[in-house]
Amino acid sequence: MNPKVSIIIPNYNHSKFLVQRLESVFNQTFQDFEVILLDDKSTDNSVAILERYSDHSKVSHLIVNEENSRSPFKQWQKGIQLARGEYIWIAESDDYCELTFLSKLIKYIDDDQSKGIVYCQSTDVDENGDFLSHRVNYTNRFQPNIWQMNFVKEGREFVESYFSNFNVIPNSSAVIFKRELVEDSIFSRSLLEMNMCGDWYFWIKLALKTKVCFLSETLNYFREHQSVSRNHKDVQKKKNRLLEEKIVRTFMRSVKIINLQSEYLLYHKWFNLHGYLSIFSKSFYNVRLKNTSYFAFINMYITYRFASNKFTKKIMIFKSIL
Repeated sequence: MNPKVSIIIPNYNHSKFLVQRLESVFNQTFQDFEVILLDDKSTDNSVAILERYSDHSKVSHLIVNEENSRSPFKQWQKGIQLARGEYIWIAESDDYCELTFLSKLIKYIDDDQSKGIVYCQSTDVDENGDFLSHRVNYTNRFQPNIWQMNFVKEGREFVESYFSNFNVIPNSSAVIFKRELVEDSIFSRSLLEMNMCGDWYFWIKLALKTKVCFLSETLNYFREHQSVSRNHKDVQKKKNRLLEEKIVRTFMRSVKIINLQSEYLLYHKWFNLHGYLSIFSKSFYNVRLKNTSYFAFINMYITYRFASNKFTKKIMIFKSIL
């Protein structure tokens, strides 16, 4: 008989946090699950830790890559292909959770077949598990901040109103979703090559097919540490992140979801990273959306560079997009 939930734990060099992650999974109050352990050729002692758990009755697979995949989303794809459960939980190896995580989310989603994604509130913690911030603050720019209470939203409405601004599911460890929503086409080449926006892209594709629900109780602990992929402080990583965002926004436009203000912000950030001579480089135009002509793009950049203050820059570029 298949388990209710398939828990995928993709790991890469998280030996410091791995035992806490695994113990928070195996000791869930809800026990109808399988665990799929994946290691992406770690260079620390992660594999030794995973092997200690490989004989656990809940572990259905332990797969250690011979080469690093260079993409967390290839690991997601592999885990989902192996999964037998009705629901999927991608429990990132550096995070952890309350022992009631599964029981409360399953209860919340399982009462209505039209619900396909459910996630809970998270708290950010440091390497030692000490409190950093509460994720309800992450969505304060929305008024009302609907994440202050439980909700259920139609998927397309959720994408148009919230995902079109930024990724409002910041941590996959806080989410369970129906396996049947994941068609092979979801893992497109562009998604599999991403390192920073792939989860956002993935959630949008799933949300368009189902209802999204949220449990405001804090059940997930989102680890902030130096090696996480979302830390992109150098210029090239910032550029790569914006190029990935361009792919996400292109997809949203393909399904008639357009957020002009957020597209402006994409260009604004891109222009900040490029000097005047960049306009003579082909790569400068890689972030340009198809609805923006080359002439308009150059004009926006020149307008941005010569504007006297930030407010004027925002107004002038936004008008150009319109």
